[in-house]
Amino acid sequence: MDKPQAKDPSRRAEADRIEKLKKEIDRIRYAYHVLDKPVVSEAVKDSLQHELAKLEEQFPELVTPDSPTQRVAGKPLEKFAKVIHRTPMLSLNDAFDFDEVKAWGERIKKLEPAGKFDYFAELKMDGLAVALEYENGIFMRGSTRGDGVTGEDITQNLKTIEAIPLRLNVDGRKLKVAKVEVRGEVFMSKKALEKLNLEQTKKGLKTFANTRNAAAGTLRQLDPRVTASRKLDCFIYDLATDLGQKTHQEAHQKVKELGFKVNPKNQPGQNLEEVEKYHQKWAKEKEKLPYGTDGIVVVVNNLGLFQRLGVVGKAPRGMLAYKFAPAQATTEVLDIKVQVGRTGTLTPVAHLKPVSVQGVTISRATLHNEDEIRKKDIRIGDTVVVQRAGDVIPEVTSVLKNLRPKNAASPAGEFHFPRTCPLCGSKVVRISGEAAHKCTNKKCFAVQRRGLYHFAGKGAFDIEGLGPKILNKFIEEGLIKDGADLFTLKEGDIAPLERFAEKSAQNIISSIQSKKKIALSRFIYALGILQVGEETAVDLAREFGTLDKLTSAGLENIQKIPDIGPVVSQSVYDYFQDKEHGRLLARLLKAGVKIESEIYKKSDKLEGQIFVLTGGLESITREEAKDKIRMLGGEASESVSKKTTFVVAGKEPGDKLDKARKLGVRIINEEKFLRLLEKGGKG
Repeated sequence: MDKPQAKDPSRRAEADRIEKLKKEIDRIRYAYHVLDKPVVSEAVKDSLQHELAKLEEQFPELVTPDSPTQRVAGKPLEKFAKVIHRTPMLSLNDAFDFDEVKAWGERIKKLEPAGKFDYFAELKMDGLAVALEYENGIFMRGSTRGDGVTGEDITQNLKTIEAIPLRLNVDGRKLKVAKVEVRGEVFMSKKALEKLNLEQTKKGLKTFANTRNAAAGTLRQLDPRVTASRKLDCFIYDLATDLGQKTHQEAHQKVKELGFKVNPKNQPGQNLEEVEKYHQKWAKEKEKLPYGTDGIVVVVNNLGLFQRLGVVGKAPRGMLAYKFAPAQATTEVLDIKVQVGRTGTLTPVAHLKPVSVQGVTISRATLHNEDEIRKKDIRIGDTVVVQRAGDVIPEVTSVLKNLRPKNAASPAGEFHFPRTCPLCGSKVVRISGEAAHKCTNKKCFAVQRRGLYHFAGKGAFDIEGLGPKILNKFIEEGLIKDGADLFTLKEGDIAPLERFAEKSAQNIISSIQSKKKIALSRFIYALGILQVGEETAVDLAREFGTLDKLTSAGLENIQKIPDIGPVVSQSVYDYFQDKEHGRLLARLLKAGVKIESEIYKKSDKLEGQIFVLTGGLESITREEAKDKIRMLGGEASESVSKKTTFVVAGKEPGDKLDKARKLGVRIINEEKFLRLLEKGGKG
């Protein structure tokens, strides 16, 4: 392998980074394209490739022929016969934002200043590219893309796909050419993947992570009967034979006439602004599609112009892959800092070199605890994979250790947890049997501050307009120390504060006072009792009915509640035995807080059914949805397991959806969920 040589000694660091990136991308690409055993997501590979391309663009003297940017990935496996493509199946250059798309448009217009540019946009399918060859109208051979020049003969497997005609829709003798070749994408629908993974789970076999892996693995089966059982599909996107088509749009029309399936979502665009609207539409609505897609392909519509633009490197100049914002990306760990939560738990947080993930700039990600850091071996200076999926906060999923700098590779580079609280300086202890470290100071101001955020937040008192910034101001001014102080605030206390006009002070006080009535379960949750989440709070409220009965309950009474284990029972009991907590409860009641009884169950229609919500709901709030489930006797859980009955997928669902698919849990949309609530039952 040629190694980039930096003529300028000051470029040695860039040369070393390029070399490491090349090796890592080659490793990822070989596993992904040759073995069909991905080691990271495609978004991670794209992120690294993008970084390498930018470095090589900045330092062209460091580009070598063996760079991944100079070749098409993939080598055919030996188990299938090799096929040499008549014309190469080229890869595409990527764009990750509209500025890059516009820059591409400007470059090609400079090459063809007299050209009339319009475009054709199509969804970039998440499957496997194939070439289909017909002789005299009969399907003769089908092959994979492979390395772009040489693919694999998978004719027998392709014949099992109903979307691929064995005979063209016209008499072969009426065609002006004896041989016709089309190219398309074989894919698996989300529904077919769900069914396949359920079957795999029943058989004790490994499930597929996504539709792309499932399609690739299915096409490479040696037994066509296995392929036939998995219900693959195929969209054709290119006509490689000249049948008189003048535009890409006409090519689509001709392949439809020949009897092929073409994606109906594809559409022409008069300019790049129309292409951008198309991209934005499907970036928002891609989860509603029955198949996977990771972006769009935009192509110069005029085929004569497209041919004249030619090829740059290993990609056609007139075509571009415009990716959707990925759920994963790679970036560098700049620092690891520890923050203190509302229960005194210390949480390590990675401070990252800012990177865009799903259109959001990520600069921090949770590392959870010391065990998680050691398990993943995360160090300052590492190149890491960060992930953000729907309602999930950013997290580091893995480390690309081959890119680790020397100063982080030694034992001195390991991260060590602090022995004292970074805020109050008190001793830090690790609770026996737990992964968490905790500050031992009950009055640590970080604990009090975050406890107030929780108290006023969603699922608890849910006080509108009272976010962390305003609470911080009240704390700093000495107006509040705990939740009870909120309900004794007067307009005159906050109106004189900087940036608080009389009207805003009135609104805040009104908002606080409007929340004095609260359901028992929400009140219990608002207290911030260690180990008590929303569902446990509901269980406690359902069992005891009133605050008096709960506070006077013995440990043995709490332990009898189903689904509440000994650790949680002890935590609840200890909380109400604490005299300081007793004084807080008394002050809340004296301030006028009214705790309302709840009727948790009006029917048993959903008895024994467990629901998990993920993503945003449009016609109902998450809290309302949970209440409705409980009223019908069901359970609203926060985590997916084999016991889960339904996962309700809203807009931008998180990784709970992926887990549901892996476990074979039934997934329903919001509309189906609401119908289920109406009639009650299994649906």
